[in-house]
Amino acid sequence: MDDRPAGYAYLLKKFGISGMPNWHSSFILATGTHRSQVQEGLIEEVYSATYWPGDNVGDHLEFALKYDGVNLGLLKQIFDNVPQDEILNYIKSKPTGKYARRIWFFYEYLTDQLLPIDDVTQGNYVEALDPKQYYTVESGQKSKRHRIVDNLLGNKQFNPVARKRDQLKKMETVDLRKKCDDLVASYPPEILRRALAYLYRKETKSSFEIEHV
Repeated sequence: MDDRPAGYAYLLKKFGISGMPNWHSSFILATGTHRSQVQEGLIEEVYSATYWPGDNVGDHLEFALKYDGVNLGLLKQIFDNVPQDEILNYIKSKPTGKYARRIWFFYEYLTDQLLPIDDVTQGNYVEALDPKQYYTVESGQKSKRHRIVDNLLGNKQFNPVARKRDQLKKMETVDLRKKCDDLVASYPPEILRRALAYLYRKETKSSFEIEHV
């Protein structure tokens, strides 16, 4: 038996969705041990048979959030294709589960459709994004309905999801403001004034041309 797709890979195949690949794709081995490979920045990871999440859409959505990460673009495409009842039944089967509540939150957030289910009344609040894995806002707005803290960086019109990759984490210790100040200080003030004047004239001319098209 061939390795079976799981998580996003399973859902994209099931619903015939194509587009930009996720940074992490998961497969389940029929036999063998765990392995992974990286090619052009994309990770393909293969898990042992014990990781198989199940045959339901909700099972693979939960697997995706656990192992493939949060990809709002893919989630939106999946939600647009999956029958609402499948999402609803999964949430009802795990009403206080943190992944079920995240999926519920993302579903209503991305589709603007309220599921016919009562608000959660118990359980701790959990973040929409794990701050250990993603860059998030420090004080997110609480969604009482899902008992989720919306710590996403943007809004429905523009909402980037930034993973804390090693390269970015290294930049956290770099004083970029000081580097910029040092760079500016390395040039004579007269050159900076001339450059600023040139850019101002160029921007003004471009704005004038746009306004009179």
